[in-house]
Amino acid sequence: MTKGVDIQALSSFLERVEAGDEGDELVQWLIARQGQVSDFDGEQGLLVVEAARRMGLGERLQAAKSEGGKAVRKAAGRALHSLRSQGQALPEPERKQAAWSMKPETVDVPGPAALLGLPQSDGYFPFILVATSRQGACVSAGVAGAGRGFQDADHAHVSRSDAKDVIDKARRDHALVELPFHTVLHLTERAFAEGGQGVPHGWGHMLESVPEATRTSAAVLDPLQRQSDALDLNALAEIEPLLEGNSRIVFGLDEAASGPAVDECVAALSSPIVSNTVDRRSRIAGIVRVAATEALTDVARRSWILAMDVTAVVASAQDNESLRVAARQTGLALRAGMPGGDIPFFNVWVERQLAAVSQMVMSIREEKSADGA
Repeated sequence: MTKGVDIQALSSFLERVEAGDEGDELVQWLIARQGQVSDFDGEQGLLVVEAARRMGLGERLQAAKSEGGKAVRKAAGRALHSLRSQGQALPEPERKQAAWSMKPETVDVPGPAALLGLPQSDGYFPFILVATSRQGACVSAGVAGAGRGFQDADHAHVSRSDAKDVIDKARRDHALVELPFHTVLHLTERAFAEGGQGVPHGWGHMLESVPEATRTSAAVLDPLQRQSDALDLNALAEIEPLLEGNSRIVFGLDEAASGPAVDECVAALSSPIVSNTVDRRSRIAGIVRVAATEALTDVARRSWILAMDVTAVVASAQDNESLRVAARQTGLALRAGMPGGDIPFFNVWVERQLAAVSQMVMSIREEKSADGA
């Protein structure tokens, strides 16, 4: 424990770190490398040093040792010694050039950047992460989801200017949204972990150029921790933002689930026995409910929980509150184990798809019947 640090103040500070408090300068210095430790008074400096020690952030401790006041530098030195004693590998401190050496060329290396897109019809979401070093940039991109972890993922080494073009094109042509790097890293690595297939080729190489504090933030900060965990059935029914407009999310019913359901719908629509419109609608509603429930297998449920979490995070970044609430409530319903047929988002999309395919099948049959006549 660093001398002069109040344990209660430290506990409160670590809670703010976990919450990613963007208004706290100490938090931003620790997790986002904003500002300098010399900007803080003695007690604040000692507080961030102790927090960095507990989180194993050797890079931030090196910065405190070079930037802070006397007491902070000593505390940072002791903290670094403590981490080394525990066997942690630490970054080498920058060595000052001798007075006669030629000053190295100044290279502006931008921080890492990341973008996310809204989920596809299978629940997988597109991502792009760019990490930059003095030598250039490493781009990792693909489609991630909790089913198999990732699809069509690849990485490339490009110049810094080309990396900027990649980001601009993703925003403009593919409607991807730029988010804090640690947020996108958290969500993509969660998909990889839940998919159980490891990480995409080149992922580790890309992470080599990502600051340690950013990687730590991705591991400890949940981007959804500030969102409500209370399931509200009234809010769950407000799904219009998920169904229409630029924010539309489609749930695709696979053929294995849709085939039998289509046959049942066609039978109900063409049955001479079920002639009452109300009875026919009731029968089809039952078919839809069963199909939506059966479509949400364990894998599909995991995929769509993550998909709705991604949608809620993207919507929050865009200040789209109605979309955020709709996605969050749908995700909470999935977590609570509600059947797919009871969750409006899935029920509506299954109904739309079964209706379209059933009508098409009946039209084809009518054409064949007319030709045969």
